[in-house]
Amino acid sequence: MFCAAWRGASLPHHESLPGWEQGQGPETLVPDLKHDDALRLSWLPGVGSDRAQKIVSQRPFLQFPLTPPRLAMLPGVGQTTADAVTEWYAEQSRTRASPR
Repeated sequence: MFCAAWRGASLPHHESLPGWEQGQGPETLVPDLKHDDALRLSWLPGVGSDRAQKIVSQRPFLQFPLTPPRLAMLPGVGQTTADAVTEWYAEQSRTRASPR
């Protein structure tokens, strides 16, 4: 009965999904500390949903651009988490820079 609900439904075309080009996927899945919402920030190592909410709520009050090393300056985010996120971002840039 559940499958009958999907009858006639089709997957969205890549034109309707922002960031998807010719079916190759989004340009990046790396969260942007300056702009992304708490859900995307919760993907970062050691962050989780509570810390992600704190990051989002504190961003408007910062006098400097938020970067991974500066995460430790926020209340509720420690140096260990900032180091883990910094290393994760470095790994992502190395992975994206390496030829496939």
